[in-house]
Amino acid sequence: MRGKALIAGLTMTLATAAHADDLVLYGAGSLREAIGQIAASFGQAHGLTVTAQFGPSGRMRDRIEKGDRVDVFTSADIGHARKLVQDGRASVMAMFARNTVCLLSPSAFAVTTETALDKLLEPGVRVGVSPPKVDPLGDYTMRLFEKAEGLHPGSAATLQARAVVLDTPPGSPPPKSGDADVDGILDKRVDTVIVYCSGRERYGQLLPDATVVPFPPALQVGPEYALAVLKDARPDAALLALSILSPEGQEVLAQHGFTPVAQPSK
Repeated sequence: MRGKALIAGLTMTLATAAHADDLVLYGAGSLREAIGQIAASFGQAHGLTVTAQFGPSGRMRDRIEKGDRVDVFTSADIGHARKLVQDGRASVMAMFARNTVCLLSPSAFAVTTETALDKLLEPGVRVGVSPPKVDPLGDYTMRLFEKAEGLHPGSAATLQARAVVLDTPPGSPPPKSGDADVDGILDKRVDTVIVYCSGRERYGQLLPDATVVPFPPALQVGPEYALAVLKDARPDAALLALSILSPEGQEVLAQHGFTPVAQPSK
């Protein structure tokens, strides 16, 4: 790595289709900006082409299982990376970041951290969610509903009944705004969406009227991100994984709203 100056000034664009000699990374959609920056910086520093593709972790893992040649996989949960190791498709995995969950809403929704659950339970409120199993955020959301049940009996069933799955399945047109969650709000299919807090800057650009409000500690579900180095990966794949875990890589993740897990004390 060449330090923060290189990362800040980086303009390299990641390709979307791999050549045979590329280093290939698949990652969760929420990591597009942060891991994209780390991977591009790594490629430039080491004279390599890094090809990166991003999407729901479950779908990206499914593509690996169906035969896509991938060197490094960065997932929005621990389970998908662990499954690749357990099935013999990956040689090693490691946790590299944490996230938090927030409510993305128009400012008129007038939600605060303290009122988040009460607002979700107001009559008629439609809650946008990610698809469970396909997207770890959907699984974290189901855990959030379970925590809500402990605070307010009956709320889990209410929230599940009002949940609207926002997804862009393979083969469907891309979101008009560039993001399925933002489309759900703009199209008035939902009143608010459960999202990762790390997306605050991107949501602000796509939906200037948006507010991104964290849930209170009692409803946080601790999203944990893990990477896996695939079997038969190029030797440089291990170096890329270490770059994500390096102080420089962890700093980039922090800049994009993630909580680093391997950053030295200052």
